[in-house]
Parts: sequence; C-alpha cells; structure tokens
Amino acid sequence: MSTSPPAQLAFDLPAEPGMSRDDFFVTGANRAALEMVEGWPAGEASSPLLALIGPPGSGKTHLAHIWRARTGALTAGPDDVTAENLPALLSAGHLVLEDMPSAGLDETAMFHLVNMARESGAAILLTSRMFPARWPVALPDLKSRLRAAQLAELGAPDDDLLRAVLVKLFTDRQIRPAEGVISYMLTRMERSLAAARDLVEEIDRRALQERANITIPFVSRLMREMSEPGLFDGQGGAS
Repeated sequence: MSTSPPAQLAFDLPAEPGMSRDDFFVTGANRAALEMVEGWPAGEASSPLLALIGPPGSGKTHLAHIWRARTGALTAGPDDVTAENLPALLSAGHLVLEDMPSAGLDETAMFHLVNMARESGAAILLTSRMFPARWPVALPDLKSRLRAAQLAELGAPDDDLLRAVLVKLFTDRQIRPAEGVISYMLTRMERSLAAARDLVEEIDRRALQERANITIPFVSRLMREMSEPGLFDGQGGAS
C-alpha cells in the first residue's frame, strides 16, 4: 500500500497579466519601440499608420495596451475592417488593429479606413509579425499607404527582459524561487514572453499538485516533460 500523501488539488485560476506602463520592463530589446509608441502621434505625420512589428511573445500586445490607455483608442482585428464598420472603427479618434493582416482582409475597406484616418487626424496602430511592405496585398493604392507607415520594431526578449518577467510572474503568484532556478530556466526556455507565462503557470500548478519545492531538479524534470509531445498543451497567446 502506498504511503505517499495524496496529490493536492490545483485549481486553474489564471492571473491576468498586467498590461499597464508600470508592468512593462524596458531593455535594449524594446526601448526604441516603447519610445516610439509613447511619443506617437506627434505633430503632422506623413502617415496615420504606425506598425508595431515583432515575433510572437515579444510584447506587441502590451505596447498596444499602453498606447490605447494613453489615447483612448478602440481595439479591433483585421476581420472587423469592413465597409459598414468604418465609421465605428474611428469613432474614438484612434484605433488599434491587432494581428494584422488576415487572409480575408478587405483591402478596399482598409484603404478607405486609412484615408479616413488621414483626413480626420486619427491614428491607427497596427501590430504584426511582418513589415507592412511585405503583406500579401494586391490593391496598389493600399500597398502605397502601407509602405508609408511609420515603423517600430521589437526584437526577441533578451536575458534582462526574460529574467525580470520571470521574477514578476513568480512574485504575482507569491512564489520566491532561488536565483539559481531563474538562471537555469533562462538558459533552457523558449525565448518569448508567452513561453515564460506558460512555464511559470505550469511550475506553480505542478508544485501545488505534488506539494513540491521549486528547485532546479523539479524544474528540470518539468521542462523535460513539457518538451515531450502530448505531455503539455501550453496556450501561449501573447504577441
């Protein structure tokens, strides 16, 4: 008969990641993009578009939240850009369009949206994994508008940023792992903020379930298991 204690129930109570300016850690990987977003729009711009470019998990959505909080902009997706939606999209004066473009983007509606923004003095912040000049757009007039967009690029998170994010994610869960645990994770984890959130969430869940201390051997075993197909279905969604 087993004498080991029963596993503790781990309730799935995900913490919403902080999206304020105070929650944004500034390093060399994102400083230029942050400065661009915080100062835009300013004066007479040649284009009403600012494209925020970066790989998945680089912080695009966080920067978009910061800009939206400052400007009062609405947020929409590429599939919301339709002829009937155009007045509503610019009703707040500014707009965030996330995860651009989509395969079904209405290019004519997008072209008219950019023109309306320019005529009314509105600004549109776009988040995307690729530069607008490389979007698969067929409409020549829209191509021209996209090529004129201002650009802010985010690199993959560096060690300083990932370390700060890991510490905060653990702290938000009232966990204080040893510095060696953080360093171990940094050298072996996927280089994205979404991966950091998934990893800390799973460490917390399993530590509660197994009543285990968060040590390097525990984290090492968990990371090996997470890397094996079928053993972990992390849902990293940050952009």
